[in-house]
Amino acid sequence: MPDLRLSHLARTFASGTSALADLTATIPAGAFVSLVGPSGCGKSTTLRLIAGLDAPSAGAIEWDGDRPEIGFVFQEPTLMAWASAARNVALPLELAGLRKGAALERARAALGHVGLAGFENALPRELSGGMKMRVSIARALVAGPAALLMDEPFAALDESTRARLNGDLLRLWSEEKFTVVFVTHSVFESVFLSQRILVLSGRPGRLVADIANPAPYPRDELYRTSPQFNDVARDVLLALKAGER
Repeated sequence: MPDLRLSHLARTFASGTSALADLTATIPAGAFVSLVGPSGCGKSTTLRLIAGLDAPSAGAIEWDGDRPEIGFVFQEPTLMAWASAARNVALPLELAGLRKGAALERARAALGHVGLAGFENALPRELSGGMKMRVSIARALVAGPAALLMDEPFAALDESTRARLNGDLLRLWSEEKFTVVFVTHSVFESVFLSQRILVLSGRPGRLVADIANPAPYPRDELYRTSPQFNDVARDVLLALKAGER
């Protein structure tokens, strides 16, 4: 897996709105990094630029080596309502030319990996919000990406489901070793999940802090109430406050 380098990244839209300005950061292969900052500061824009869904107005996105396979998990599951969970997960493989039978076999395995064994034939309307997000994660991972981009995937879920999916995500990351760039508005979620938290200022988004989280993995629920957790959360909150000035 290659390292990812964001070099003086900027994005100004045709309307004249400047979303990002001079964002520079290096994300090592296999790292778990979160982006936090106020609404409109360019967090989601950064993910879209990394994914190649948009182009920067200035600066560059560079991988040390060939651009890897990238998975993207959006804020909403965006599932096909008429298709089973397995068919939803198999879609990227079928679009890539894999025969239907083989694609469905890999999709079923991916669903099992995210805790949805037995729900392969369920339609989205038969699944809870958390289960639908698991399907979305399985779809992003089914092709074996080296990097996973996640845009506030758990924001609409209740706290219990969100905490459970946080733990499941860390388990998948530790097993598969992919790079994660995770956007969230929750300071506490970013601290629980991440090795590093990149704090952006208000629009246009500029990097105001790159905060390391030295807590070892695996992290359990007791970590959320530990002094070490509180120390890192305080640093992130102070950096967000400084970015408002």
